[in-house]
Amino acid sequence: MRAAVWTVKLAGRLEESKPLPAAAEGTNPEVAAEWQLVRRAQSYEEDALQQLYQTYYPKIYSYAFLQMGDVQAAEDLASDVMLKMIESIRTYRFRGLPFGAWIFRIARNRLIDLHRRRRRRGEVDLSETLASVLASPQALAERALERGQLQVALKHLTDEQRQVIVLKFIQGFDNRSVGRIMGRSEGAIKSLQHRALRALRRLLEEDYR
Repeated sequence: MRAAVWTVKLAGRLEESKPLPAAAEGTNPEVAAEWQLVRRAQSYEEDALQQLYQTYYPKIYSYAFLQMGDVQAAEDLASDVMLKMIESIRTYRFRGLPFGAWIFRIARNRLIDLHRRRRRRGEVDLSETLASVLASPQALAERALERGQLQVALKHLTDEQRQVIVLKFIQGFDNRSVGRIMGRSEGAIKSLQHRALRALRRLLEEDYR
């Protein structure tokens, strides 16, 4: 990230750290430890913001690329989400969920907005671009080797099924966090997960026949 961006964001914004919220008591130690890092980032401590950036930029990029199949678009979306994180981090309130659930909700909303804008402009949807790339036998073989056929199979899921698989099994969120990111209940997430895994299993089994 450019030093100038950090300079603008950091200047004159340091404040005393906030007490640990009651919601943090008894939570997963890793989640509580991350909240301590977030508290420092909310005071615009540069090293804390850098740690969050280095942790989440690759994850958001991976999430965006698996959804869109376009390197440049994924890089742009990840950078946009990181900037939004810096601009909005003071508004973040700990509610017992991983901080990543908040960031990924921003990413999902950005992804939805991007698809809407492209449709209004009459542009080819990025998921359609991915489908055309995967139509090549060579590309199919390469991607099957690179990601154990997962990325090819993900293309054949619905958007929500694909997001559940990526968020839960690639990014490692629990059902509650995935529900928060997607704006769905835990029950709905479990149902989506079941259908997605069943579809993935069928798709991958067909490739071995």
